[in-house]
Amino acid sequence: MGLITWSDDTYQIHYAGETIVLLPKEYALFQFLYTWKNRAFSRSDLLDRVWPLEEPTDRTVDDHIYRLRKKLQKWSHLLTIDTVRGVGYRLTLKEQQSPSPSALNSGFSENIQKMLTTYHGMGMGAALQTLYANQQVLGFQMDSFYATYLRFVVGDFNWFVEDQASPKSEKLFYWFHLHHMTKLDSQKTIEVFEWAMRNLESMPATFQDEMKINAVGVYAHAKQWERAKKQLLPAREVVERVNSPGFQLFLQSEEAFLYLLMGQVNKAEEVIQRSNDILQTLPMQRELGSFTIARGLCLYHRQEITKARRVVDEGIEVVRATKFVPHLIYAIQSILLFFRNFGYDAEWERKYQKIWTELSEEYKFDYLQKKIRAIISSTI
Repeated sequence: MGLITWSDDTYQIHYAGETIVLLPKEYALFQFLYTWKNRAFSRSDLLDRVWPLEEPTDRTVDDHIYRLRKKLQKWSHLLTIDTVRGVGYRLTLKEQQSPSPSALNSGFSENIQKMLTTYHGMGMGAALQTLYANQQVLGFQMDSFYATYLRFVVGDFNWFVEDQASPKSEKLFYWFHLHHMTKLDSQKTIEVFEWAMRNLESMPATFQDEMKINAVGVYAHAKQWERAKKQLLPAREVVERVNSPGFQLFLQSEEAFLYLLMGQVNKAEEVIQRSNDILQTLPMQRELGSFTIARGLCLYHRQEITKARRVVDEGIEVVRATKFVPHLIYAIQSILLFFRNFGYDAEWERKYQKIWTELSEEYKFDYLQKKIRAIISSTI
């Protein structure tokens, strides 16, 4: 039950908008008991876990338990630290009796859905994650689409290649993206993309539309300019039919990067300007970050290196602030592909290569690619 959140640097714990500040050893003791909730520990066990390099007495544990109980008293409806006779102490987490989703009126559910859609569209990843983490407190259950999507947003990528319960049709879209965004060798991504397109009709409708727009970027990354430009027509038909500013900006982002990689800076700047007009009235943060990066890459083409560095870095910080992990990975990938094509700035290329390596290690790019290749082989 992810009800409590933790601030390790300030020794604070948070629940339902309330914060309790603890001392370092109180924090360590509470965190251990909470991790092993509903299980009894002797004083000796707790001394070994919380004070491993010190020699305190049983009284030390008792004093810390006493102080914790006082500080946690206002959360007594949530948990208690109980004395277990003849053993020691146990943290007991109580069942929360939030109203079930079915007991709430349809208007409430519709409002929650509108919030999810708004946070998604505006690139407010932190807000999405807060809703996801507090479903029980708020009394709603996130639908399967957003429950799966949130795993993708926060970077829980291993789930997509290890889960056996969910239908493959619901994960096809994610498998493509996990391979596409973690691979700098774009030629190999084409194979995965074309495999996904052969299974397009098994995907949810919204993913089918997105894949047709993704096609522009896939072929652009692989320097297959004519194929990329050919995909612009069906992608524009999707945008016209869906009539969504988010889809419009998504396509324009792919189109701008196509022109950037082709060295057609004037065309790229025209697309960026059209996008800025939309973003003036609808400041969607992921897209704002993407087009800021694109503007910086245009400056590289204009040989304004110092300004280009600043604008690219600014764009990355906007993307990072959205808390959408996949978009951060894609942004770093785009910058590296651009540098590898044009070699404008070896120092900044090394800087972003270092970030890429760190992301690769944290999210296990090699492992994901290997698993996805195995999945493809098993389904052919």
